[in-house]
Amino acid sequence: MKSNSGKSSKDYFVAIGIIVVIAMMLIPLPTPLLDAFMALNLMFSLAIILMVLYSKKPSEFSIFPTLLLIATVFGLGLNISSTRLILLRGASFDGRIIRAFSRFVVGGSGSESLVIGVIIFIILIAVQLIVITRGATRSAEVAARFTLDSMVQKNLSIDSQVSSGAITAEEGMRRRAALRQEVDFYSAMDGASKFVSGNVKVGILITLVNIFGGLIVGICFKNELFSDAVRNYTTLTIGDGLVTQFPALLISTATAMIVTRSVSTDSFASEFSRQFAKEPGVFLIAGFFALFLSIVPGFHRAWFVLVPLAVIAFAAGLRMRSDLGSSRDDSSDIGAEEKSAQERTITISSVQKVDPVSLEFGAALISLVSGKNDFLDRITGLRNQVALELGFAAPKVRIKDNLKLGRSEYCIKIRDIEADRSSVRMGRYLAVDFDGVCPALDGEPVKEPVSGRRAYWISEDEKESARAKGYFISDVPSLIITHLTEVVKQNAPTLLGRQELSSMLDEVAKSAPAVVDEVKGLLSIGEIHKVIQNLLREQVSIRDLVTVLEALCDAAPKSKDITFLTEKTRQALSRQITASALSKDRQLHVITLSPELEQLVSESKALDLDVEKKLAASALKLASEIQAKGFKPVLLCMEQSRPAVKRAVPQLCVMSVLELAEGVKNEFYGQVEIQDNN
Repeated sequence: MKSNSGKSSKDYFVAIGIIVVIAMMLIPLPTPLLDAFMALNLMFSLAIILMVLYSKKPSEFSIFPTLLLIATVFGLGLNISSTRLILLRGASFDGRIIRAFSRFVVGGSGSESLVIGVIIFIILIAVQLIVITRGATRSAEVAARFTLDSMVQKNLSIDSQVSSGAITAEEGMRRRAALRQEVDFYSAMDGASKFVSGNVKVGILITLVNIFGGLIVGICFKNELFSDAVRNYTTLTIGDGLVTQFPALLISTATAMIVTRSVSTDSFASEFSRQFAKEPGVFLIAGFFALFLSIVPGFHRAWFVLVPLAVIAFAAGLRMRSDLGSSRDDSSDIGAEEKSAQERTITISSVQKVDPVSLEFGAALISLVSGKNDFLDRITGLRNQVALELGFAAPKVRIKDNLKLGRSEYCIKIRDIEADRSSVRMGRYLAVDFDGVCPALDGEPVKEPVSGRRAYWISEDEKESARAKGYFISDVPSLIITHLTEVVKQNAPTLLGRQELSSMLDEVAKSAPAVVDEVKGLLSIGEIHKVIQNLLREQVSIRDLVTVLEALCDAAPKSKDITFLTEKTRQALSRQITASALSKDRQLHVITLSPELEQLVSESKALDLDVEKKLAASALKLASEIQAKGFKPVLLCMEQSRPAVKRAVPQLCVMSVLELAEGVKNEFYGQVEIQDNN
């Protein structure tokens, strides 16, 4: 039931409990109430350790660090209250819980029992302080450090799974929340473990103060004999120390258990029984050992203990062995059924296996990869060329035969989808007319597979004659490698996945960790990946990845729009983009948009199809005049217009004015205009 302020009765109960703990330190408690609180402290500590045992993973008991603080403060409050009553009442103190511990646990009321009680108390404190508390504190520190160190990688893994569709966005949010909870838990445990060690040290101090303070009060103010004062106050102090340190021992043990638990799918008891049940031979060996001890001289007198233990161990081992055997039989039956099913069906792993790049040959082309041939070495050179030109490592190319292809055909596939195919003539050469002005040849006329230029298949004897007429001569392996290289470069955005990008970022982090950390804090892997894909789509090299990331760091605070980020990144790579657009005379040969067309494009979010066609026709007409002179045409426009213009004219190099490097000479050829038919 909740009040109008939104607070439930549980909230008020917790607040009242905290007030009671504070009051215990200030107001003398009646001994019956003190006994009730001490019993409650014992039960509370036992409940905490049982909760730890039943929890499947540490972060599942997320309030443990706070409970640890509350239990510590509650115990200290009881210490203060009991100390006050013991010193005030002395021998007439009637706290039954403390009296019970001082008599039952210590073992009597004589001097010998008193010494035994002191020794037990010292051992209890030593075990708690030296063994359990120190180990728990160290384990908490290590767990917190490793959990924090792995947080970034786990978040990246979740982002990658969400981006790839392996998990839903809701599941990704749930996993991130669980990860944050785990990090918060171990961070809190790193500090909360100090409460335990501090509690033990304060317990020692309180015990010493109680003993010496009791002697002073008893001898000086109550006129007790020294022996009586020692017996009374030491007995009560040891009883008080035991009744408060025993719950503290349970809390310390719970702390050590929760920070040393690995993540599992079940409680500690279930994991214990399941893992020990895997090796029934352990119990059999232990049973034989107990049986052996029962006949060893000196130990044989304890046969009534050792023999029953051996029988229990034998029975447990044989029972586990029979259970394990039956489960193996069941699993073997299931395994046989699964194997039979797998023989009848295709496995998921085989279905999901996709080759990033594959090159398939018809029957007549298999000789290219057989015997002494440098074709495979040239494939390696292809990958190196792509790495140098575009800045990422192209995946390995899988070469295989395909009987469905024509004998002289080859097919290039990207992620098992056909990207292009062509045919060749083994033993012949391809003469390509790149300038479009060479005279015709007598060979078989075809189109060059990459550029679509006019070409002829010629014999070896005709090579020199064709070269003299201005043709470019290519053999079959070079033609296929060139074709494959262009297809790989065109499909670079598809081939560079998020996992590959993550590996590249890890490599850059070795030399520029600050840049990588900053960009990961601003953008997700998916957003960085989309910008990189846009760059590769226009054949912009990402080899200078540090500059790309720095540009993203500068632009991301302003907007996370992918188009905006792409344009700002291109501007950061202006020198590189300008250099790639230069013609052989080291100049840019440019055309621009007319002011009216520039305004139309910049104000339109998307050009209609008719405008795009007219823009493309006019731009290509001007570009052809530049190409006829042997230069590279460049279409120059404003930053906001560039993406739309590039979509309209993907064949041309389209640059914004902000991408021009300083000091580069431009030669202007005209403006792109749209003629109004009306």
